[in-house]
Amino acid sequence: MQQNQSDGATSTSEETEDITPDEPTSGVSHLPPDPPAQRIVRFDWRGVGVVAIIAAIFAVLAHLSAQPMASLAPAAVLSGTGCGLLITGLRKLRTFKGAGLAEAAVSALLMALFQFLSALSFSGVIHSLSIDPLSQPGFFTTWGLVAIFATLFSIIGAALGHLIFAPLRPLPARAGKRGRQSSTINTNNDDENAPEQDEDLPESSDGTDEPEESEEDAPVHAAEPVAEEVQPARSAMSYVISIMLLGLAPFLAGYVFAAAFDVALNFNHYDPGPFPTLRLLSTLLPWQIPLPINLQALNLTLAWRIPFLPGNPAAFDVQALEPFLLNAAGLACTMLALSRLEQRTGQAQSRHGLGGLLLLEALLGLVLVLPANLWIAYGLHGLLQLPTISVPIRTLELLNTLTFTLNLITAPLVCLIVGMAIAGIGRKAR
Repeated sequence: MQQNQSDGATSTSEETEDITPDEPTSGVSHLPPDPPAQRIVRFDWRGVGVVAIIAAIFAVLAHLSAQPMASLAPAAVLSGTGCGLLITGLRKLRTFKGAGLAEAAVSALLMALFQFLSALSFSGVIHSLSIDPLSQPGFFTTWGLVAIFATLFSIIGAALGHLIFAPLRPLPARAGKRGRQSSTINTNNDDENAPEQDEDLPESSDGTDEPEESEEDAPVHAAEPVAEEVQPARSAMSYVISIMLLGLAPFLAGYVFAAAFDVALNFNHYDPGPFPTLRLLSTLLPWQIPLPINLQALNLTLAWRIPFLPGNPAAFDVQALEPFLLNAAGLACTMLALSRLEQRTGQAQSRHGLGGLLLLEALLGLVLVLPANLWIAYGLHGLLQLPTISVPIRTLELLNTLTFTLNLITAPLVCLIVGMAIAGIGRKAR
């Protein structure tokens, strides 16, 4: 009989060893891994194609005016971070691994290429380049800088989007730790009190000492709290800080590119422009006071000289909407991908609906336009630095009350429309 019991115990232990998996079975809840077919690494040509189509449309719309707008050359640089954010959002929607840095670089190069072809296609530009060798270094150097900095800031935008909207790491629950501590304390107390309890044990009918267990005490020792992983919810302040970082990135890109453009002017021995190069930031403003000139002989200079003339030939610059559209589309795609991830893992405590997305889109549009709008509202003033003299330039007003207000309305409105459109497309696709 004892041999059979020992054999049974041995077989039971062997079965237990066979059943025991490699992972610990302590009750820790693990998220189900994504299917291998969905979590793959590949080059996202579809995302690159989306960005290329948007860039081609804006390059064509730049020809709505007979003369180049002030945003012709720097549009690709100021749209770089939005391009990278959109690439990251599209990859997350398609459950591709990685931030898509290679796709962001290729997309930015295509965006700069379309702007370059748009500049060449203005009336008289190619002919003027062929007969004016003095303008060739400035023209090609400027567009080379546009390609380099557009690529650089597109990679930065993709990295920012990947880091900001990455899934939060799960944190262990405090209740599980307390449960393990209390169970350890109870075990130690039982070991210390064991000799005293043995003396008071009642004798059974057959002369053996048997402890009496109550039904209330049994579950206390049997049930041990399990430490579960808890997914922390994102706070509203974290979203606000993320929007501030993404919205101020084009403003920073304008500063860096303006400094590089100054260096290129000095390297090619060109005189600086009559206004500071920070006027480049005015290309983030779709509404400005119109100053038509209608001198097509200046098209070559306007196609690469970033600042040269005091204002735009038209009141509305449609190409200035490109940074707003790309950033808004990137934010909507990343938020939609984050919401799908939370739904798939069953952690809906940090989900935001359409209302939350629209609030973030409106805030993004406001942060994108407000710094440049405030900067240009005070007017442009500086010195015309010639080799021998420096002439002070009177303050130039590019904005009035009406255009200042229209800029504050247009940028958030564009972001809202883009966010609603992408959210609607996402719902239909689901």
